[in-house]
Formats: sequence, C-alpha cells, structure tokens
Amino acid sequence: MAHPDDIEITCAGTLILLKQAGWDVHLATMTAGDLGSMHQPRAEIARIRRREAAASAGILDANYTCLGFSDLTILCDERSKRRVSGLIREARPDLLITPAPVDYMADHEETARIAREAAFASTVPNWKATSSSLSSKRSAKPAPPCDALPVVLYADPLDHIDHFGRRVRAAFVVDVTLVIDVKEQMLAAHESQRSWLRAQHGEDEYLRWMRRTGADRARDFGNKDVRYAEGFVQHLGHGFPKRDVLTPALGKRRVKTLFQSS
Repeated sequence: MAHPDDIEITCAGTLILLKQAGWDVHLATMTAGDLGSMHQPRAEIARIRRREAAASAGILDANYTCLGFSDLTILCDERSKRRVSGLIREARPDLLITPAPVDYMADHEETARIAREAAFASTVPNWKATSSSLSSKRSAKPAPPCDALPVVLYADPLDHIDHFGRRVRAAFVVDVTLVIDVKEQMLAAHESQRSWLRAQHGEDEYLRWMRRTGADRARDFGNKDVRYAEGFVQHLGHGFPKRDVLTPALGKRRVKTLFQSS
C-alpha cells in the first residue's frame, strides 16, 4: 500500500483470515507517512508511523517493510519499479494486494500502477531490481527473478467511491465479521492518525469509520449475518493469473464472487 494504515483500513481483515488459514503475510508501504501530522516535523512523524506500522504487523505476526518514498511524491518510474520489484523478488508472493487504480489521491493510484508493473518486472531475468532489505541480514546476492507472476488484487478505494462519488463495485467480497475486532486492534496501533484524519479529512471516530465502510461493503454479500466485509477486484491483464485464490483459501462461506471477467 501507499501509506501506513492503508492496509488496516482496506484489507487487514482478509490478511488476518489468510494468516489463520496458514499463509505467510508480509506488509509493506511505499512511504512512512512523513506528511501525516499537523504538528510534528516530517522526520519525527515518519519515525512514529514506522513504529505504529511495525506494531500493527506484530499483531498479525507479520513482517513490515517501508520502502522509503515520501508522501505526495510517489511516481511510477524506474526507481520505484526497481525497488518494489526487489521486494517482490524477496517476498515471492502468490498474492499481491495493492490499492485501487482509481482512488482519492495519486499516491494510491501510482502505488497500484507500480505494484502491477513491478510484479511483471520481477519475473524478467534481465531486469535489475534494487534490494529492499526485507530480511534483517542483507544477502550477498540479490534475490533471483520470480518464477511466476502473483495474483494481483486491487483493494477497495477509500469510502468505496471513485473520483465522482460513484460507488465502486467489488468482484470479490470477503466476510471479515469474525475478525473485525483484530482488524480494529491493528488500526488502533496507528494512534497518530486519529487526530490527523479529524483535522485534515474531517473524519472523526477513526475506528468507527473503518467499521462503517466495512458495513457498507457487507451489504453486497447479501447475508444478514455478514456485518463487515472487504472488497477486491482482480487484475486480469495479459500474462497475469486469472485464478481465484481467495475462495480456495478461505472457503465459499467467506468469499462471495459478484463478477469476474475472463
């Protein structure tokens, strides 16, 4: 994702379920959220937000990587693609979840484009990637190219709307009702952002806002017992896997397919 807490807002419930199903999970953000404060200077808030993101990942027993870009400057270029493809080669994911390609700000949209491009580049033998220092011990050799492209899913845009306020459809809806409290605990680790969102975005009640958006997506599940859900759309461009990985991993009772192009 682009910034710390984007993961917790959009897809942490699904990641918790995948972890419970035996998957390894790795969290990564392009930036440390260095502009996410009305009061602290950039370096200080970046340190705070890195600690918060790592604490959130710890709740999931997952690793966390910050790729070191700056807020409001994320751009799909050679530098970003090399760095993100380096992380992908090190993590070697079967599934890559990234922001919606149409979202409320360019940092999110550019991250989606970078992630898709870097995933494609990660399999190209002659493409030189940059080490992301995923592990605590830097390897003498860079990670080799990936053997295959991961499945790429775009998470819901913020508030489930496009640039014109139209509600965005989801192809897959995941029931996260049973893990909503853990998702809330992960989001609550980002304590610095409650005051920021209240001042900058006009959104108070940080945790309740997350629950409201989850309840909104749950309407698409069509089951009154599903109170909270997360939505995804799969990238189906040439060369990318077309298979559904969520349903086999989580079961038909937790995943509803609303549409899937081929």
